[in-house]
Amino acid sequence: MAGEGAVLRKAREEKGLSYQEVEDSIKIRVRYLEALEKENYGVLPGTTYTRGFLRMYAKHLGINPQEIIDSYNASLVKEAESEIQPRLSPIPSNQVWFRPVVLAGMAILAVIIVVGIIFVSNLGNKSGTFHYTPTPLPAAPKASDQNTADSGTGQNTNTAGQEQNAGQPSQQPEQYEGIVAELTFTADCWVVANVDGKQALSGTIPSGTMQTLQADKQIEFVSIGNAGGLSLKVNGHTVPPLGKTGDVLRNYIIDENKVKELAGS
Repeated sequence: MAGEGAVLRKAREEKGLSYQEVEDSIKIRVRYLEALEKENYGVLPGTTYTRGFLRMYAKHLGINPQEIIDSYNASLVKEAESEIQPRLSPIPSNQVWFRPVVLAGMAILAVIIVVGIIFVSNLGNKSGTFHYTPTPLPAAPKASDQNTADSGTGQNTNTAGQEQNAGQPSQQPEQYEGIVAELTFTADCWVVANVDGKQALSGTIPSGTMQTLQADKQIEFVSIGNAGGLSLKVNGHTVPPLGKTGDVLRNYIIDENKVKELAGS
């Protein structure tokens, strides 16, 4: 194992953190943390939660979360390819023994086929002569035309390459799959939240806690008590303050339209 799990374990050991200390900080259970480091992803609830846990764990350890997610996605592709390709089993070789009678019958059949071919050929020669008129090949392009075309193509290629290099960004932005909400609690808050229709959070979250919710279609905050104590980011975009200290916010929904609104689309 030399993938994302080894990177996470090395970073945690370098910081001198125990599993329990990490659980107390980011609220991911110890058995899930061990599964992430050992890349034993069958223990986790699913790929959506696995990506969310990897992203949160990497940020807590000071690692670029996108590199960890890319490594995890690559391992999923390799696993799928290995399942698709079946193992080839050797075909047993069976010795075939021909009797003399069978060999004689095959020889007679071959003679009959040869005689038939000769007979058909003679009939074709008697019926008439077939004349074949070859189709002329197109003339080769002149050297001057080819040079002109090559120079024009080269100029267009260079121009296209310059335009592509000029428009290429220096650094690619972090890519998100679905809807990723990053929650930072600056004060104690009561939160009830659903992810794709299933309850993901319910209870009082203490100050200083970070949580990540990842959904395919929708994240719904059914109720947020003390909305001023919650800072929220969605797919890397900061959400405006949800309210003041002590305010109660209900039925706050984040979907595709909300993500586009935050991105300024």
